[in-house]
Amino acid sequence: MSPALPDADLPWLGRAALFASGRDALVALVRWGAENRGWRRVWLPSYNCPEVPDALLAAVGGAVELRAYPDADLEAPPNLVSVPVEAGDALVVVNQLGVRPPSDAGPARRRGAAVIEDHSHDPASSWARESRADYAFASLRKTLPIPDGGAVWSPQGGRLPAEPEPGADAGARRAARLAAGLEGRHAPPAADGRLRFRALARAAAGSAEPTPGAAISPVSRALLPQMPVRSWREGRRQNLETLAEAAAPASGLRVLVAAEGGVAFALALVFDDAAARSAAQRALTARAVAPAVLWPLDPARDWGAGPADADLSSRILLVHGDQRFGAEDMRRLASILRDTLRG
Repeated sequence: MSPALPDADLPWLGRAALFASGRDALVALVRWGAENRGWRRVWLPSYNCPEVPDALLAAVGGAVELRAYPDADLEAPPNLVSVPVEAGDALVVVNQLGVRPPSDAGPARRRGAAVIEDHSHDPASSWARESRADYAFASLRKTLPIPDGGAVWSPQGGRLPAEPEPGADAGARRAARLAAGLEGRHAPPAADGRLRFRALARAAAGSAEPTPGAAISPVSRALLPQMPVRSWREGRRQNLETLAEAAAPASGLRVLVAAEGGVAFALALVFDDAAARSAAQRALTARAVAPAVLWPLDPARDWGAGPADADLSSRILLVHGDQRFGAEDMRRLASILRDTLRG
């Protein structure tokens, strides 16, 4: 178990089990739940990172049935009342993009289902800190500058799956992730050389993904209790406010605003149509801004995705503005956003 943070930025950290990734944490929890709590079905939201169901299907698909429930409205609490859970089920609820208000999982728990929350996009939110779910997990490297890391904990004080034994693959992982981290202050450069560097860094990071089931690396375990999560999170909040002010007056799109007690993972823009999103994506990339799509979903390819999920994924675009960006970076990026979105 990791030591608790001195200022309680992540008050659950001291009682969490740590893994190499958030997917590993969830897989270990589901496998443990199937063996120890009789879980036979796991419900996942339809709008989700496709690697999550893929990892579960590969690891526990023979023992646990996966079901999807519709969840493509990111501006509302997850609608859990209509999910037909029963005893022996586990229901995964996700704070997608760090913008959602908490949902009432009480009805699901009263029907005998275990509730698992995913706080990867804002692990220090009030929802995460005050959770009453049976279990919760997070991919720590999504918001923290560490080479790897995932955590699972029980807000109810329940037993947890055991942490993996330390492995030998952390060195390559660390080197690639730190190389990718050199993108750091990546507001738009004057030339396109930085774009080529980013592509190389992302390729290196992707090729050094943790081996499934691996332990968290020693460097990440050592760094976690020392990180000023609260101040970094506040920096992200201020940076995203700057970007939102630049983007909000534009027509044909809306900005997803975090619920009270939350900080968005990135500036999330939802366009009225897919063509406008694609045009903005091309324009930003041409000026050396690297927007992201979370996630490009295709019902014919991605487990659980339906037409509403594909539609949202074709219209959403994220622009990052975390603690790596300084005030000058934000001014330059905001200017580019204004030119691109209002042009």
